[in-house]
Amino acid sequence: MKLTAAQRAALDKSVAPARMGTYLAAAGHDPDHARELYLWDPELSVAFMADLAILEVALRNAMNSRLVSRWGERWFESQSIRLDDRSCRALADAWSRTAPDRGPDRIVAQCMFAFWRALLDKGDHVGVGPSRVRCDYETQLWRGVLDKAFPGGKAQAARDGFPLSGQGIRRTAHEAHSDCMRLAGMPDRDLASWGDATSNIGAVLAKRPRSVADR
Repeated sequence: MKLTAAQRAALDKSVAPARMGTYLAAAGHDPDHARELYLWDPELSVAFMADLAILEVALRNAMNSRLVSRWGERWFESQSIRLDDRSCRALADAWSRTAPDRGPDRIVAQCMFAFWRALLDKGDHVGVGPSRVRCDYETQLWRGVLDKAFPGGKAQAARDGFPLSGQGIRRTAHEAHSDCMRLAGMPDRDLASWGDATSNIGAVLAKRPRSVADR
């Protein structure tokens, strides 16, 4: 995108130097290239968010389906499940947002992505003082329940592997896109095929501004 002198000046004035510094470093300290990268970045973010929105719903529904099959539509009220404090707080927030219609579908839809992600780790603590205990999500929720929400997971993990959270591994945009598509294939192989055919990320990545030396 070719900017006029006035547009360049307006952009430089509106962006904090510290923020633009990130783009300058990526652009080899070429200010014009840095501005192009800055303007391209939101387009890439929008493309990722569009795919992630669909992927989040697919993962949530796959997990909810397995929980329903084990404990019924209102599984989140079951006394047979011991949820940790963070999961209980997330459910309470979802409950408060769905008043007065607290149907199971409404409550499930209001549970944020962090809630579903937390159900896939080892579980944290619940209670206070001497009654405080650790919830074992691996035994209670994963084995025989949520593991079946990802029929393609074993094959994907064996073939490619995934970086674990907390490892400090940085992913490029291309790698992140590939990870998203592989993740989509875990609950539903056809979802990955659909994503490959409809995702706009590849096209946006191909439009990444190049430096003068690369043109």
